[in-house]
Amino acid sequence: MNVGIDFDYTITDNPGFFRELSEVLMRASNGVYVVSSYSKADEPMAEEIFTEKTRMLKEWGIPFKELYLAPEPIADNKAAYCNDHSIGLMIDDTIENLKAINKRAKGTVCLQYIGNASPE
Repeated sequence: MNVGIDFDYTITDNPGFFRELSEVLMRASNGVYVVSSYSKADEPMAEEIFTEKTRMLKEWGIPFKELYLAPEPIADNKAAYCNDHSIGLMIDDTIENLKAINKRAKGTVCLQYIGNASPE
């Protein structure tokens, strides 16, 4: 099963936990996809954001198959990505993203991560 994990306020909140989870998933021949985003204001820096998030994931030792940065509308684009990549489980801190994924990516089970740094 492919698993999607949000970056900001999810992986960043507990990189040690998500490193261990990703290692287990990858050993079991699952794909781990980091599904993040950027806003229109950040669009000119999308390449730098991608590079920095990739560097952080490697620094934390988190194995992953692919990093995706969803443009706006973020929830819709995350849902489309989950659908296109057969993501069976998506972990995200933002309920709006999970609602869109639940509605548009019928094969994806959604799990809300509620951690220490989550703004909600």
